[in-house]
Amino acid sequence: MIKFNKRDSKKMLKEVARLRGVSVAEVREEMQLAIEEARNNPDAEKQAEFQRLFGNKTPTPEEFICITSKKLKF
Repeated sequence: MIKFNKRDSKKMLKEVARLRGVSVAEVREEMQLAIEEARNNPDAEKQAEFQRLFGNKTPTPEEFICITSKKLKF
């Protein structure tokens, strides 16, 4: 199982920004919008899953990476 910590998450954001030719701030902004969209999904099952993972909190992109990486299974 792969687990990423906050430092790993920051490195990932930096690498994504480099690969896409944009700033880290732009990557974080896009991820935050996607996280908000996921949180506000009208599908009750998806809302329940988001609630189970993050509670009533909206995670930062770094937190999202750390928490969801713990759930990945290969």
